[in-house]
Amino acid sequence: MAANPKHLMVFAPLFLAGACGDAGQDGAIGARGTLEGPDVMLDAVTEEVFTVGSVVGDAWDTFGSVSSVAFDREGNLHIFDSQAEHILVVGRDGSLLRTVGGQGEGPGEFGNVSSAIVARDGSYTVLSFSQVDLFDPGGIFVRRVQMDAILFSGLALPDGRLVASGFVSMDASSRASSSPDDGGRPIHVIPLDGTEPEILYTAWVLPEDADDDNFAVDSSRTIRISAGRAFEPGLYYDVLTDGRLALADSIGYRVKLIGLDGSVTGVVERPIAPLAVDEAIMEAERERYRESTAQLQDLQSSFRVEREGVEELDFADEVPVIGDVEVDWEDRIWVTRRAADGDRDGGPTDIVTPDGRYIGTLAADGLQTPGAFGPDGLLAYIERDELDVPTVRVIRLVSLEPEG
Repeated sequence: MAANPKHLMVFAPLFLAGACGDAGQDGAIGARGTLEGPDVMLDAVTEEVFTVGSVVGDAWDTFGSVSSVAFDREGNLHIFDSQAEHILVVGRDGSLLRTVGGQGEGPGEFGNVSSAIVARDGSYTVLSFSQVDLFDPGGIFVRRVQMDAILFSGLALPDGRLVASGFVSMDASSRASSSPDDGGRPIHVIPLDGTEPEILYTAWVLPEDADDDNFAVDSSRTIRISAGRAFEPGLYYDVLTDGRLALADSIGYRVKLIGLDGSVTGVVERPIAPLAVDEAIMEAERERYRESTAQLQDLQSSFRVEREGVEELDFADEVPVIGDVEVDWEDRIWVTRRAADGDRDGGPTDIVTPDGRYIGTLAADGLQTPGAFGPDGLLAYIERDELDVPTVRVIRLVSLEPEG
């Protein structure tokens, strides 16, 4: 799961866009090897499995734009190429097994797909403009579900329903459903049987939002994005095998476990305080904003995007500690901390368990959270080679041991 355009709060920034210590330090004072103690650095032993994607290889792995990757329980890799509008299914040896979808508007074809969700059994939930297409594990089209909203991304629950943190009403000039009247950011459970979505949990949001109308879609399919406020607390979550969500929505280091009834069943915390935003952090964020705006201009989409300039960017007072949350196939939670300059992808990654056990920390320049976790330690990374050609590299995580 992971690089992945999986949540609206991740999609939007790209498409649009305790006590002591801080996000740039080594944890906190306490017993070594616990959540309260200093970082215990991990040595990750890995082995290469295969790499696909080239400009001179087989025709099938000449990728256009790899948007996401996912494994099924057999260890097959599913690569969603949003430019070619299809999913390539690759076996454990790196060979092509089959192709799912293809450009078109008919049953079984992809048109303007925003996200392709792969379940562990290999079945597919494909999200596109105001509709959801379902495919069986063999890639055979099952049915189409029409929606009254644009759903950009989501995750599959074990029972087949979707969970999503935001969607946009089809009504003209409407805005994303991320700020209900009672405040907060709702996470919806979306049945695919025609019944209405329900709010599972309402995540926290900073008070006095700098710009409530920061994301709107009109009837001409124009997305208008305000610059907004940098360093708003992110909304990051992934699904555990029992259907609970591992969710981070605060400024501090706090991962909540949300049950299918919306209750908080547990909390994983470390006493690492957020960084105060200074001028150096603000300038680094302005540069990231410029780069993401340039990426917007390169996106191929049926939507037209209008975004405010960097001079309109506002700033929160603190940099949230957590930059991402992902769950691997062993239900270990990978918590990426922000870097000292505020970069959400640049810090170390803690590996913890839902019951609060601290396994250790991966260095910022070490093994990274992958685009997809798979069985038997498989990890997939979306990369580009020295010629800027899209590739997907698969490795196996053999072991994680404390350094020294």
